[in-house]
Amino acid sequence: MIFSNIWRYLLSALLCIPVFAGQVAAAGEKLVLVSIPWVKEEALQSAYAPLGELLSRKLGKRVEIDIASSYEEIGERINHRAADLGILGPKSYVEAKDKFPALIYLATCKHPTPYYNSLIITLKNSGLGSLTALAQTSFAYTEIGSTSGYLYPRQMLRKAGLNPDALFSRTYFLNKHDKVYDAIAKGAVAAGAVSSTGMKDAVEKNGDVYRILESSDPIPSNAVVAGPHLPPDLVAEIREILRGAEQDQAFIDSGSPLKGFLVKDNAFYDIVRQERDFK
Repeated sequence: MIFSNIWRYLLSALLCIPVFAGQVAAAGEKLVLVSIPWVKEEALQSAYAPLGELLSRKLGKRVEIDIASSYEEIGERINHRAADLGILGPKSYVEAKDKFPALIYLATCKHPTPYYNSLIITLKNSGLGSLTALAQTSFAYTEIGSTSGYLYPRQMLRKAGLNPDALFSRTYFLNKHDKVYDAIAKGAVAAGAVSSTGMKDAVEKNGDVYRILESSDPIPSNAVVAGPHLPPDLVAEIREILRGAEQDQAFIDSGSPLKGFLVKDNAFYDIVRQERDFK
């Protein structure tokens, strides 16, 4: 009986070996790329599908696109190897890099340039013509993790001598930039903070109804990062694929809002660090 149990245990262990090995090999053939949730998930999946296809085709690995539930989540997921690559906003990138210094910068997205602006906007017919006029009005941010939907607009207000914590009668967090555009167009809020990259779509949807009260200096666009658990040669290969994306005909023809990638370095985001630390 004892020998029978021993043989049963050994047989079970031997049967488990190829299953475990197969799981490890399969994981090595897939990369998970996760993005910040700055607009609706369907829009992001569509926008990043051509990037996933480009990387998959060039690397010979399946690249799975996932959308994080928060701006802070990506660094944690990469740190715990639950994701391999990430697309982070400028603020979320510098914060993730502070928390996880081994995080590897790969490139900066072009939409179509590697810069964009934070906008404080209202309606053309709102009667609001300056930042000062926003006193005791309602205002919408996206979320605290957002660069253009929270960090930069608050600093623009401070630089104008206004206190963003006491200026408004009511403050909302709507999570997505397109939701802020829509809320302003519907008159649900008097003004709000958005990314300039969403203005074209918002005008197509709601009409030419927006007035820009203030625009930030250019902000480096979203950063593409890699986890330190990836082999250095694979990281280098991915960086070169991103660098050459503008010459890849299939990627060009894909219609992706991403028009390519600028390869710089971590210091490219120092301007965001300076803005974050401005008092």
